Amino acid sequence: MQKFNSTQMPWLTDFCDNLRIFISIVVLQIAVFIYSFGFLSFDFEYLRKLSILTLLAQLVGITILIVLCKLRTFFNKLNVITGVILLSILIISITTILAQIIGYLDLQLTFNLFDDQQTVNFINFKLTIASIIICLALIRYFYIQDQYNRQIQSLSDARIGALQARIKPHFLFNSLNSIASLISIDSILAEKAVTDFSSLMRRTFTYKDKTITIAEELKWIEQYLAIEKLRLDERLGFDISCEKFCENKMIPTLSIQPLVENAIIHGIQPLEEGGIITIKILSDNNMLKITVTNPYIVRTNSNSNGTALVNIRERLKLQYGAKATLTTQGQNGQFMATIKLPL
Repeated sequence: MQKFNSTQMPWLTDFCDNLRIFISIVVLQIAVFIYSFGFLSFDFEYLRKLSILTLLAQLVGITILIVLCKLRTFFNKLNVITGVILLSILIISITTILAQIIGYLDLQLTFNLFDDQQTVNFINFKLTIASIIICLALIRYFYIQDQYNRQIQSLSDARIGALQARIKPHFLFNSLNSIASLISIDSILAEKAVTDFSSLMRRTFTYKDKTITIAEELKWIEQYLAIEKLRLDERLGFDISCEKFCENKMIPTLSIQPLVENAIIHGIQPLEEGGIITIKILSDNNMLKITVTNPYIVRTNSNSNGTALVNIRERLKLQYGAKATLTTQGQNGQFMATIKLPL
């Protein structure tokens, strides 16, 4: 049989997770209550038996959870059959030891939780069988849950990658158009723009991660603005400010740059006098707030289809769910795009 390796999905889930510990304890207690219906009566004897069973079940359950948490790496190195057999032996050992210790102490100290040693052994047997069944059922349940979550994450990663890849050609074509328009005006500046563009493309297309630090994305934006500055000259101004605290925060790659690109194409470029693009990044109520502001004129026939905005919104939704937003508003001749991400 082949043994588990790091490329395979672990068969034993992470029982150190708080939510899974809680679910396991609740399931165990529900099983105790269901079993107690077999000796249900409306007197003190029922409560006494229920308390004994709860004490033993929870003590055994918590001990097994601790063992599964600490030995997860070890068990996942084994194949499933070997691991389950070894785990079952461990459960039997833990249950037997705890049940016998508690039974022995009770008989010696005369707490009258158990009538005699035979009662201890009988409860020990039932508790062992129940522990194995519940433990294996939970392992199977959490394994299926992990498998589903991994599939969802893989699909999400693939979609994010596709959306990110769609932004790059758009970025490429717009930059090339800017350089092409510069060639007929000033060949020397065009040559410098090509050099800057080459450096920018090398950085952009070799970066494969889904996320990037804000500081790194701002470097890309500054290079892109430098290329556009050669073409638009004094018509293009920009002001970038970022809190020191935010510089090393991770954001989805190419989240801000498309907003800057839109600001130039649909805001600065159509205006004869040009304008200033303002980029502000700060922390606000445990949220990372990114705003890109530019002057604009309202046009009834706009060639913009909002592709970049839709793309960014989809990536934010896939990566952060409802916790992240991208909003836009235009008034008083200013257009503002605002991204909010959880810190």
